[in-house]
Amino acid sequence: MSDTMKIDARWYLTEDQSRVVPEAHPEARWLHWIPGDVVSLEEAERLGAVKAEAEAPAAPPRRKPGRPPATKARVPAENKGRSGFRSANVEG
Repeated sequence: MSDTMKIDARWYLTEDQSRVVPEAHPEARWLHWIPGDVVSLEEAERLGAVKAEAEAPAAPPRRKPGRPPATKARVPAENKGRSGFRSANVEG
């Protein structure tokens, strides 16, 4: 794996120079990197342009097979709406 990365957008330092933000960000103060710049991954991580590999979010857990999600449509039972129904003409 390479220890550098190529910048593809303009990045600006914040007022306190502790991190970089994209061009349109309201905290952007001083141009720091332009497209085409090659910077170390260490510097990009330190300034917040990329997340460290250890901090990268894990993939969402896979759903176990079994019950369908609660929002999935279900087929109604054959006797839906007929259970316990008695016609007025039926004696019994």
